[in-house]
Formats: sequence, C-alpha cells, structure tokens
Amino acid sequence: MCFKEVNSLFNKQLHLINSLQIYSSTEERPEISAIPEEVIVKQVLDPLANKQRLQILKSMASETKTFSNLSKLTGLRGGNLLFHIQKLLESDLILQRHERGDYMITEKGYNSLLMLAEFKKYMEN
Repeated sequence: MCFKEVNSLFNKQLHLINSLQIYSSTEERPEISAIPEEVIVKQVLDPLANKQRLQILKSMASETKTFSNLSKLTGLRGGNLLFHIQKLLESDLILQRHERGDYMITEKGYNSLLMLAEFKKYMEN
C-alpha cells in the first residue's frame, strides 16, 4: 500500500514536470520575470476574482446578454450588478454594443476564460 502511494505521487510529480516542460530544451519557455504584476492584477486577476463577474463572463462565452439576463443569472440588481459590469468593461473583458444594448465578451475576455480552463486542468492533477 505504501509503495503504491509513493508510486502514485512520483507519477504525479513526473506529470507536473512534463507539463511545465521544466527539463525540455526544445521549446522556449515564457519569461516569468517579465510578467507585469500591476497590469495582470488590475486587468485580469482582480476582475476575475469574483463569483458574479466570472458567472457574467462565462455566460457571454456563447451569446450576448442583456442587463436583465445578467440580473437573473447573478441575482444582483441595479447598482450592485452595474458595479460588476463596470469592472469587466474597464478591464476590456466585455463590451457593450450600444449605450443601452447587449453586453458581449471580448477576445481578451474569451482568452481569459480559456486560460482559466487550462488552469483548472492543472489544479486537478
């Protein structure tokens, strides 16, 4: 039983090393030190670090949404919902088609969701 657990942990570590390409010399890894902390936190992490904002963004991955649709989805009303929408608008994760029109996801917003989906896979291993 003990050897089984050790073997399982070892295989997980090998999988992690392979997925991070730590020992791979054929591909160029991204420069971690070049990550702009303030920009990433302000424009990506902060806007996505809220359950309702993430719900809003996910719902727009396949179709545009009205304010009423988003209110039903999140359970938020008026100014509370507008606060969260504004955060997503300011960080260019969504846009509004007209002054009082539908909201839709941007390319940056969609790519952020794809990044989160990839991240989820690594968290499960």
